[in-house]
Amino acid sequence: MDTQTKQPRAVTYFYQSLDPDVAAGLSAEQKRALEEAVIAMTLSSRHRIDIRHGFPFFHARFYFVFLFGRDLRRRPREHPRWYDALITLLIVIGLLFCTASVLLALYMIKSALHIDIFKDYHLGVWDWFMSLYGNPPQR
Repeated sequence: MDTQTKQPRAVTYFYQSLDPDVAAGLSAEQKRALEEAVIAMTLSSRHRIDIRHGFPFFHARFYFVFLFGRDLRRRPREHPRWYDALITLLIVIGLLFCTASVLLALYMIKSALHIDIFKDYHLGVWDWFMSLYGNPPQR
């Protein structure tokens, strides 16, 4: 293989593990086919969720990758003791914020449609929201 061109790491490892006499006996077409096969094998992964998509955007092409699965690496990453607690706290705060936002949006839609679930009981959020824009509450 021509070492001048940049190869993916998997292809480089493949040629390092291949017998040099066998590699020398391969034609250019055989090398290209083997490289494509190695690259195709490394793209498939053991993730439960593996989403890879590309999309055009302003005369360029971008991609996004979302992987989810169990960490099977031999050596776990080193983190301070408080790191896991901080990540858990941030996730909980984020979920609470999203839940509160959805509930507030649903309440505002309910109030805008003048739907009363409990007769003559209101939290006052809709009235406060309408007072911000100079409209008096209409109850």
